[in-house]
Amino acid sequence: MSFSIIKKGALPDSEFEIEGEIKADVVKGFREEALKNISSDLKIDGFRPGHIPEKVVVDRFGEVAILEEAGRLALEKHYGDIITDAKISPLGAPAVTITKVAPGEAFGFKIKTAVMPEVKLPDYKKISKEVMSEKDELELKDEEIDTVIKDLQKQVAHNDYHIAHPNDNSHDHGELELPEVNEEFIKKFGTFENIDAFKNRIRESLKAEKENKARDVKRLKTMDKIIEKAEIKMPKMLVDSELNKMVSELGSNVAQMGLNIETYLKHVNKTIEQLREEWTADAEKRAKTQLILNQIGIAEKLEPNQDDVKKEVEHIMNAYKDADKSRATIYVETMLLNEEVWKLLEAQK
Repeated sequence: MSFSIIKKGALPDSEFEIEGEIKADVVKGFREEALKNISSDLKIDGFRPGHIPEKVVVDRFGEVAILEEAGRLALEKHYGDIITDAKISPLGAPAVTITKVAPGEAFGFKIKTAVMPEVKLPDYKKISKEVMSEKDELELKDEEIDTVIKDLQKQVAHNDYHIAHPNDNSHDHGELELPEVNEEFIKKFGTFENIDAFKNRIRESLKAEKENKARDVKRLKTMDKIIEKAEIKMPKMLVDSELNKMVSELGSNVAQMGLNIETYLKHVNKTIEQLREEWTADAEKRAKTQLILNQIGIAEKLEPNQDDVKKEVEHIMNAYKDADKSRATIYVETMLLNEEVWKLLEAQK
């Protein structure tokens, strides 16, 4: 085995700690990747980033720093196996402490993670029935379809203007003449037999959008009621894990807008610590939601379809070549199990 568990045991507040080691030869196998990671951001005249000789990197950072990075990579790779061997089901991201780094010796670590706390559920089926039996307002008016078509006309008019005037970078073009909704117009949005078929497609899309929104509203209302009546001893580590996810999500959203997190924080006049404090209640709610879904899944003996799990994991591994398969599997199983629980709750009408 690539690792050994020296000690393991439960801690207060639904936490669990594992102390162990990864064999020296296993860590050595990650040395090349560690060197590449460390040198990727290093700028030295005469060398391209990521292509700096090993001796230069060792002289700059030291052997221990390289071993530490190699050990971290090895631990990340074998994390899923370590958790399986310890026979626990962790919740959220673990806190990892490195306990020993030395040339030729095993890499020592401690993993502290939240595990499933005691969750006392209310009558979730009764609560679900009360919410799910409420009538949805799904009436679709002709005016809504007309509004969508008008927006599409404006979009086409805007695009046509820029094709005709490629050097005009202004945003104010006044009132552009809208194109007629005819056979030529609808071809821009797909293959339709006629204009009525085009309008029907819009109708179907709007209807599906309303149904999804109504579903999400009911799910939120149902979970709020279950959380209100549930008894949960919430591990702090689990709330911290959710806060970390929220910060990461913010970073991704900001990057999509072409900004960095520092610029965004300056714009809103906040620090990460202030945001985490403001988000704590939401993070606790997110954590409780997942705990409740997990517990209902256990109580109802629900399991995700393993063929679907396999297919989704393969999709993730193909898209992200360096992803850890064990973690990807845990993530997919959780998401698919959540959906199975919601199907059960939504059936309580």
